[in-house]
Amino acid sequence: MIGLLLVAGAALGAAFELAPRVLLRPSFGAYSDAKLHDALGRAFVEYWRSESRALPAHLTSLVDYWFQWHAIKVVNSALLAIVLALLTTGLWQKYLRGRRWYAAVATAATVSTVFVIWVLSVNIQVAALPLIPLLGVLPGRAAEGKLAQVLSEMREGLTKSASPHAGSPALTVLLGEVERYYWVTAAISATLMVATGLASAHFWKRRITGDPSATRVRFMHSTLGVITALTACLLLLETAGSALSALEPATSLLGIIGAG
Repeated sequence: MIGLLLVAGAALGAAFELAPRVLLRPSFGAYSDAKLHDALGRAFVEYWRSESRALPAHLTSLVDYWFQWHAIKVVNSALLAIVLALLTTGLWQKYLRGRRWYAAVATAATVSTVFVIWVLSVNIQVAALPLIPLLGVLPGRAAEGKLAQVLSEMREGLTKSASPHAGSPALTVLLGEVERYYWVTAAISATLMVATGLASAHFWKRRITGDPSATRVRFMHSTLGVITALTACLLLLETAGSALSALEPATSLLGIIGAG
């Protein structure tokens, strides 16, 4: 059983980047990093200069591509999280019944499971509001030509209220999207924070109320309690940071496009 779970985990890990490329190629073609950067740069210049709130067709296609890319990763991450959770359970059972060295492997599997669940949450955030994360692909201060000019105008509009670019329809849309994206991020992080906090409390309670002579069981509960408690603390920081980013959309947008 452990062997099958390891094989399944390795396969899902290898498919994390490969699956979206293969599955989306028939509809969108093969997007290399350079091709995606170039296509997004041209689409963004078109959007900025259109003086319209509606996304042009080219940019809409890229947003749809980014949504599908991360939707596939959501499925992949969810399956991998399930496999790792089962693997973690199996390894802890092995530790309780067998050799001590299983503790190290089970701890590593626990940390891996927590990390993959976090990766799953990130991909859910991107799939929910893909436009803003997609803009993070822009080269920022390394941009050249028309894109560099557009990013400069955008930076001016975000930092100078008297600028003629401050009232740009595109800028209004993007600021609204930034707020929504970070509030969604904060909500998901807060939900996971509560879940891991409750899990930590449960593990510590089981450790305290358990049989004092069952040292391996107490060690397992202690380890799980520490891992979930630390995770809850990190998620608290992420929640606070996301909320602050949502309250300062202009500053956040500058950071996303690399023009801050």
